[in-house]
Amino acid sequence: MKINYNLTLDEILSAADGKLIIAGDGTGPLVFNEIFTDSREDFGRNAIFIALKGKNFNGEDFVEAVFKKGGYCALVSWDFLENNDISKYGDKIIIAAADPVSSLGDIAKLYLSKFNLNKKIALTGSCGKTTTKEMVYAIFSAVFGAEKILKNDYNYNNLIGVPKTIFRLDGRVEYLILEIGTNKKGEIKRLSEIISPEIGAITNIGKAHLEEFKDTEGVFMEKSELARSLNESGLLVLNADDSITPARYKDKIKEGVNIVSFGFGKINAKNAQNAQDFKNGQDAENGGVPDVLCESAILNEKTGKTTLNVFYNGKKYVIEVNFSGKHLIYDFLCAFSIASACGIAPEAYINSDAFKNFNIPRGRMEIIRIADNTGEWTLIDDAYNSNPDSLKAALDFIRTDYSESKKILVLGDMLELGGSAPEEHVKAGREISGLADYIFYKGDYSDFVTKGLEEKNFSGKFFLIKDDETFKNDFKKLDKNNAVVLLKGSRGMKLEEYFKEETGKTNKSIC
Repeated sequence: MKINYNLTLDEILSAADGKLIIAGDGTGPLVFNEIFTDSREDFGRNAIFIALKGKNFNGEDFVEAVFKKGGYCALVSWDFLENNDISKYGDKIIIAAADPVSSLGDIAKLYLSKFNLNKKIALTGSCGKTTTKEMVYAIFSAVFGAEKILKNDYNYNNLIGVPKTIFRLDGRVEYLILEIGTNKKGEIKRLSEIISPEIGAITNIGKAHLEEFKDTEGVFMEKSELARSLNESGLLVLNADDSITPARYKDKIKEGVNIVSFGFGKINAKNAQNAQDFKNGQDAENGGVPDVLCESAILNEKTGKTTLNVFYNGKKYVIEVNFSGKHLIYDFLCAFSIASACGIAPEAYINSDAFKNFNIPRGRMEIIRIADNTGEWTLIDDAYNSNPDSLKAALDFIRTDYSESKKILVLGDMLELGGSAPEEHVKAGREISGLADYIFYKGDYSDFVTKGLEEKNFSGKFFLIKDDETFKNDFKKLDKNNAVVLLKGSRGMKLEEYFKEETGKTNKSIC
């Protein structure tokens, strides 16, 4: 990957806390304008290969291939020196460091320091990170132009994806918008150190990655590292309706950091002044209301659009968005709050084409209208991932917005819940028992789901997905006229693959 600013060998050694093991024969480069981690990439003479190691890959196996391809410089771990005869690389440059993944982040931090950006924004949370990031990007692009905004693509939000995004910075970029994720303790702190954001946002705290974090308190402790990273003039954007209230963050932030909150509620003469003056994380229970408050969200069933009445800074805004569902409205309110924290007036974007045409990322409450020989029905593809909170949000959405429709659920296991997994799947069974007419289930936790169903006397029909062909035959037989079909499971379940034909239809509308 080409970078905009050259990095010297000395800068790289200092940033990566590395040691120069082989200095080359004097013909190799001492200045680098390219950084890559995949040996299959094309690269130039002034490139450095960082040999990353992970659970399922080892870049050090490809160092020799990089050198044979014309590469001059590689950063490796100390293990590489023990496991390889490096004497044959006398004309190359080899740098050794304790952890090449950490070195990648350190070099990215150095590179980021060379840019004088207007704002660096980092956002995290148990649900809605990617959607919120894409909404922020849509708003900022509408106001400033897409060439001035850089975001991480897809959900490249980890210790490798974030640094690689930073290396894409160039002189045109003024705003950096980064989603950061975690499935291991310490990752949010590390990513926050690399980015050093002026604005941090936490969409919510929920039951995600409990295998590592045990409970929501553990998730809170991990996510709150973003709050700790903000400097004295920073801004922290929080969900006022979350089970972890903004008040809980007060001892996590430095003096001078302001909290901007968002949520649902009503504005009246009694609390309007509180809303205008509301600062530093007071929640409704303590006499305040959120800074950004949604009074109502009204769905137009014909267009699939939602009209929001949003109160901010003493003024009401009527905003039409191209999606529906309360959890997606929360994502928008978070994006609205981030934009407001950056001084962007709602009038600057709410009527723009870029904002009005915003579509939810694939696999996240993607609504597809289908007409076939079984009738007219709606497919909701929310199969990108699943945890107890996002499942409940999806169920609440179809319960309220599709109250008159037949409900067919195609569900899969919620992964990475650790010891909580059995009970959480029993709870899921209880939750869906009074909602679904038909349930198709894929995964190892089906017995726990059926236990929950039985506890609540489920009266519908349950199908265990054993193989693709049987599922397709059973699903095809159903009368789906006026039905809503929800796909929801963790990434490893890959439920969307059962509906490749439907998700590829040209008559789909994302709302």
